Amino acid sequence: MEHLLFACNAVLPTFALILLGVGLKKIGILQDALIRQGNTLCFQVLFPVLVFFNLYTTEKVDLSYLKLIWIALAIIGVSLLLLLWVVPRAVPEPKRRAVLVQSIYRGNYMLYGLPFSKTLGGNTGAAMATSIMAVTLPVLNVIGVFVYSYFSDGKEKPNLKHTAAEALKNPILWGVVIGFAFRMLSVPLPEFLYTAGMDLVGVATPLAFLLLGGQFHLSSAGKNRKALTVGLGAKLIVLPAVVLYILIDWMGITGAALVPLFIFVAAPTAITNYQMAIQFDADAELAGDFLIYSMLFSIPTMVIFIYLLRCGGWI
Repeated sequence: MEHLLFACNAVLPTFALILLGVGLKKIGILQDALIRQGNTLCFQVLFPVLVFFNLYTTEKVDLSYLKLIWIALAIIGVSLLLLLWVVPRAVPEPKRRAVLVQSIYRGNYMLYGLPFSKTLGGNTGAAMATSIMAVTLPVLNVIGVFVYSYFSDGKEKPNLKHTAAEALKNPILWGVVIGFAFRMLSVPLPEFLYTAGMDLVGVATPLAFLLLGGQFHLSSAGKNRKALTVGLGAKLIVLPAVVLYILIDWMGITGAALVPLFIFVAAPTAITNYQMAIQFDADAELAGDFLIYSMLFSIPTMVIFIYLLRCGGWI
C-alpha cells in the first residue's frame, strides 16, 4: 500500500492541475486567447528560467549525464527505425503513418520530464532530465519534420537545414546552455535575481499543466479505435516496459538516473505532433485523438510503472 500511495502521489497532482484547467475552460475563465498567450509565456520565458535554475542549483554536474544523453538518443534512433519499418507495413494510409510513428516514439518530455524527474529523483533527477532535454529537443524537432515530409503527399518538401537552424534558436535550449555555463564556472547570481528566478520556477510547471487542461477536448474516436488501441499500447506499455527491462537488467541503471529515462519513454505523446499533422496535411484527427487519449491513459500506466519500480527498489 505504501508503494501504491507513493505512485499515486507522484502522478495524480499533475493530472489534478490538468483537470482544473479543463474545468476553468468549461466555465469560461480559461479562454483560447489566454491559453495561447500563456503557452507563449511558458515556453519563451518560464521554461527557459526553469531549466536554467535546474542546472544552476544542482549539487553537481558530472560526465554520467552524457551516458544518459547517449541512451536517450539511442532510444530515439532504435524506436524510429523500428517504427519506420513496421508502420508502413501495417497501415495502408500514408496520412496516418507519420502520425502513428511520431505519436508512439515521441513523448511530451518538455512538459512531463522536469516535474516528474524532480518528484521521483530529486534535484539530481531534474538536472539529468534537463540535460537530456537540451540535446534531444532539437533532434526530435528535426526528425519530426523528416518523418512528416517522408510520408507527405505534397510536392513541396520542407527545408530541413532551415528547420535545424530554427530548432537551435529554441529559448529552452539556450536556458540549458547558459545554466550549464553558470554552474560550471560558478558564476554567482545577485540575491534578488536568485529569489525572483526561483519564484518564476515555482510558477512554470503548474501554469503549463493548467493551460494543457484548457486544451483538453474529448472527441469521438470510433473510427480510430483500432489504430489508437495498438498505438497507445505500444506507446504507454510496450515501449516503457522494453526500455526499462534493458536499462535495469542489462545496463544496471537504477535510482535517480533511471527516472528521467523512464519519463522519456512513458510520457504521453507530444502536443507538437498534432500541430505538425495539421501543417503537413496528415491525419490531424488521429493525431488529436492520440494526444488526448495518451494523456488520459498515461495516468494509470504511469501509476502502475512507478508502483512496480518502487516495489522492486529501482527508484
